[in-house]
Amino acid sequence: MKIKSEKSLESDLSDVITKIRYFGGDRIKFIVLYGSAAKRKSTNLSDIDIAVFYSGDKRERFQFRVKILGRIGNKFDIQNYQDLPLYVQNEILSSGEVLYFSDYTEIFNTFMKTIREFEDFKPHLELYYSSMGV
Repeated sequence: MKIKSEKSLESDLSDVITKIRYFGGDRIKFIVLYGSAAKRKSTNLSDIDIAVFYSGDKRERFQFRVKILGRIGNKFDIQNYQDLPLYVQNEILSSGEVLYFSDYTEIFNTFMKTIREFEDFKPHLELYYSSMGV
């Protein structure tokens, strides 16, 4: 399969970042590219995974996600960072690419909280993997 060109990816990302910020306003704290596109391994068949920290309760975050997904098409998979499983949040920290943030201290504190929570969770995950023979 053909790998997606860097220029095409940048153009697509620029458009979607603009839409996310427009519809999310000052509630958007950060936007992170993750998954195959962040690792530069996406193909023309791949979607583009984006995590957005939208400041609001669970219902408001869901409404925002529905609104934005309805306006950007199915090329992108937009997820609310806070609603992702901890192991996915950790993957975002290890291989994601920050595309936008409104406040460095806020993104730093959020990422540090994720790291601490994952370190607390890690022994349970390792126990699970060992019981599965992984």
